[in-house]
Amino acid sequence: MRILAVDDDPFIRELLPVVFREADYPYLTLADSGAAALDLLNSTKEHFDCLLLDIEMPEMDGITLCRRVRSMEAYQDTPILMVTSRADAISIERAFAAGANDYVTKPFDVKDIATRVHIAERMLENTQRAPRLAPHHLQEGGEPGAHGFALADPVHINGVEQLVLPFSLGNYLSQLSRQHLDICQVFAAKIEHIDGLYATCNSREFARAIASAATAIARVVDCPQLLMTHNGSGTLLCIVTGDSLPAWPEIEVLIQGELDGMDLRHDDNTPMSVMLSVGGPIQPNASRTQRVRKTFDRAIRRVAMRQKIKLDTTPSEKPSVSAAH
Repeated sequence: MRILAVDDDPFIRELLPVVFREADYPYLTLADSGAAALDLLNSTKEHFDCLLLDIEMPEMDGITLCRRVRSMEAYQDTPILMVTSRADAISIERAFAAGANDYVTKPFDVKDIATRVHIAERMLENTQRAPRLAPHHLQEGGEPGAHGFALADPVHINGVEQLVLPFSLGNYLSQLSRQHLDICQVFAAKIEHIDGLYATCNSREFARAIASAATAIARVVDCPQLLMTHNGSGTLLCIVTGDSLPAWPEIEVLIQGELDGMDLRHDDNTPMSVMLSVGGPIQPNASRTQRVRKTFDRAIRRVAMRQKIKLDTTPSEKPSVSAAH
């Protein structure tokens, strides 16, 4: 792998080549600032396979640099690892929201670097990359049901704040400290009748439905410690850390209210109905090795249970929002 590391600290720039050689990654290029890194990315003919960006840099910090890199077509899918000495969740979550895939915390050692870069390498080798859609750039009036992706694909919607790739959300969850696990909650939300939307919407409309659901969740949760991913089939997995959380029993009603207020429309200006079910929150599994799979599976089961309760409730009965908790 050809790796570009960006750090303004001369000591770190001397240390990194030694660490990467010991980790068996000898092809390392260094830059001392965000501006220098952008010049390299724009001028170097060979493509870098992985980027390592320090969060705390003067003039252009690593989060801003990450966002700039993601705007470059050649680097939309390149693994980006953030380097931070900060323990606060907000900085890390801002980095993920800007397009980072993983992070390593200073002071780091060879094992830390090797583990995170190995994970980035697996991501790079993964051919099942999430299709990316930008609703505003998709052609209007596309054929309904004719999509370049399957319903189950984890389609990623560009330009939606706090919506990240599934791989990135898993990396974030796997590295949460015990302190953050205690104040972390995970929940899933699912667009109802998603198969019908997939069959009757064009790709632009389908992307708009997913983007609107994610935007409604972000408005209701309304805290920077929220990260989400579209896991496929209209399911959104959400992670919130912090001690300021919304009132969970009412969250489904509040999110649906936000969606209804958006007055969503098809391209022909007919109303688009997007209904959301929200499962009860859970705390992540404590085991690092099994945390991601088990936590996400439990959250998905919770929202499936919520959908079943709503389906089994007769029209004359008012479903209890807290029934799936």
